[in-house]
Amino acid sequence: MRIRKLNVVTECGMLLAAALALSNIKLFQMPSGGSVSLGVLPLLLLSARHGLLTGCASGALLGLLMLTTRPFIVHPVQFLLDYPLAYAAIGLAGIVSWRTPAKAATATTLANVIRLLLHVIAGAIFFVTGKDSFMQALMASFLYNLGHMLPETVICVILVSYIARNHQALCARQN
Repeated sequence: MRIRKLNVVTECGMLLAAALALSNIKLFQMPSGGSVSLGVLPLLLLSARHGLLTGCASGALLGLLMLTTRPFIVHPVQFLLDYPLAYAAIGLAGIVSWRTPAKAATATTLANVIRLLLHVIAGAIFFVTGKDSFMQALMASFLYNLGHMLPETVICVILVSYIARNHQALCARQN
């Protein structure tokens, strides 16, 4: 059976739709935003297949689409960091070709660490009060965001490693 090759726009649209749908199936939901889901997995695969630019642009679009399902905005800078920039960071997984499970895992981890840092800074804006220092707010935000980002990253690393090992065609460069 031959698999018909999709054009990039069609593939991006389908994977963004899958990402948005999967982000609504939550394994765990944090009380003030953030959850553990498989929502970023299609975006990781899109980044692996089409590279950094397509991955980052699609990630920013996914971040904006996330506003339609669960907006949580307390400040304009927090909005930019939590939505378009944090999800654009997932596109960093496309910086290397996923020829081995180790490269897929490393790229996924890097993208999620950058996403975590953006969520932490955004959260510090949310957590900071008149009596707290910015460093206290950063620590509170780091611990809070680690609660959902660490499990999601571990799950994604396991899945992309499996895909890179057993289904190379799903993550092979299409450029």
